[in-house]
Amino acid sequence: MGEKFIFKSELWISCYTGYKATNLRSFIDILKKIDSSSIFYHIYINLFNYHNLPVYYPNSIAYWLYKNNYILLAEKISALDPTEFYDIEELRAKLVEILEKNYDEKIKRELIPFYFVKAEREIIECGYEASSLEEFIEGIKQSSINSVFYHLVTSKIEKRTLVNDYSTWLINIGESKKAEAINKLDIYTDTLYGIKQKIIKILEGEDD
Repeated sequence: MGEKFIFKSELWISCYTGYKATNLRSFIDILKKIDSSSIFYHIYINLFNYHNLPVYYPNSIAYWLYKNNYILLAEKISALDPTEFYDIEELRAKLVEILEKNYDEKIKRELIPFYFVKAEREIIECGYEASSLEEFIEGIKQSSINSVFYHLVTSKIEKRTLVNDYSTWLINIGESKKAEAINKLDIYTDTLYGIKQKIIKILEGEDD
């Protein structure tokens, strides 16, 4: 059957980086140099806090822009799909590009401050694994929402791939159709609870 699937999860501790932006220029300058873990945090915190979705502004950067009446920029940042990136540095470059392209240097007003926070993350093994599709389904049913987040989001960044952990393993056991269906799920259209249920339905063949 090939390699076993080892279920993992992750824990976050939020830490203030010491960087604060009070205008858009300073925000862009800090964004260019801030640790990548801070970008990861601000892009994914709403999704990681699974009860916050669905929301109109899916990340804290877009929400901050909206609160400061940068509506166009908020919309453009919201439209950026971070799941299309496995490299945080590429995502950083895209964020900076959008902000600088649509930023009017003549507007110099003080804003509600943006405090840059980073995620101190710990990856842990859940203590169960799968060697068959049946065990895999049962493992996902047992999995916490943090585990679902790890295998759908973090794993792609760690392994520098656009294919999530679940789909990669399913491909290896010959379940390409189920793998493709899971990889196509839009994780921003539902809470992670809802996404977990959709994954189980796909695996149990309800969407075939």
